[in-house]
Amino acid sequence: MTYSHVERANDLEPSDGHRILREECPLHHEENFDPPFYVVSKHDDVLEILKSPELWGNSDGPGVFYQRGGVLGSTDDPDHARQRRVLREVFLPSRMRLLEKRLETICDDLWKTFEKPGEGDFVEIFAFPFPALAIAEILGVDPNDREKFHKWADDIVAGLGGGDLKLVDKANQELWEYIDDLVETRLILMDQGDQLPEDAISTMTIAFSKGDLSRREIQRLGHQLLVAGHETTASLLALMVYRLSSQPELLASLKNNPKLIEPAVEEFLRFDSPVQGLFRTNSKACPVRDSVIPAGTKLQAMFASANRDPEIWNDPDSIRFDRDPKLARQHLAFGWGVHYCIGAPLARLEARLALKKIVTSDTTLEVLEDPPTTPPFILRGFTELRIKWN
Repeated sequence: MTYSHVERANDLEPSDGHRILREECPLHHEENFDPPFYVVSKHDDVLEILKSPELWGNSDGPGVFYQRGGVLGSTDDPDHARQRRVLREVFLPSRMRLLEKRLETICDDLWKTFEKPGEGDFVEIFAFPFPALAIAEILGVDPNDREKFHKWADDIVAGLGGGDLKLVDKANQELWEYIDDLVETRLILMDQGDQLPEDAISTMTIAFSKGDLSRREIQRLGHQLLVAGHETTASLLALMVYRLSSQPELLASLKNNPKLIEPAVEEFLRFDSPVQGLFRTNSKACPVRDSVIPAGTKLQAMFASANRDPEIWNDPDSIRFDRDPKLARQHLAFGWGVHYCIGAPLARLEARLALKKIVTSDTTLEVLEDPPTTPPFILRGFTELRIKWN
């Protein structure tokens, strides 16, 4: 098959390419890439990979390149389970409820730009800063540093799909040093017997004092939360606005029935999965469909394609807010199984608050031109979204 998944992955509508994969080559070998890799695109195949972490592991990294020494989503049990236990309390529903009022205030403040008619980039004005400020609240970092996070995150994410690895290394080092300084501040507070801020860095610092995490793991966990915690949510917010502008009947239905906001978030996640698909590596040679994949092979499990598989979803290429609630959350936008995205509750909260603001506001948002897509082929989003509002 001469089809190139990488060449089509950043199309404005990548689902067209996903359909070709499902119908013509559900196990696709991307040969013209270094390193070569496989792609599975049908729902049942993707789910089978995600449900087999002992065979298809994360410890070689979630991107196309082989990267050892990761944490959480970039490692396997028992380290993964230990790290996840530490961070679980950060994303508990009770913590999200406490955070909700603060995020509502942040959302309201950012939305003030749209209260007078104008034009601009929705990504720059709202979609990026809202989740960046939210993850700053969660972690306990200075929200004024969000532009640093933006640059670091862009360079790191680009590396997952084949970007400049020197920039990745530089961004990693600067981000680790930044997080290490925050940990050092909290260790001094602990030595003085002072109360720590209620944030994720404090939670991890306490775990370090008990021997449950190393300093290196805190650096990398903070790094992963910062990058994953706002890049993908920013993409989701921009994608929602893009769809609501191009299909105004969707916005009208939400305005007529705001109770549809929560199911709408799930449907947008299914329809435009911000993480198109992450990589796994097999610990031994194994069969996939009609082939045997050699041990140590990179394979991309295409979440986005699985979420449009007509064998699972009725009318998959339409955005519908009336789907069966039992099925609505069965999408794979956050992965599945032991590596299910630990930050999913935060992403859902941010998306719900943003969509509620869009729906209840009198402001109308109109996309002015086709937006440029983000370059890493594992993600789905826009580098900018030019809009007019009034």
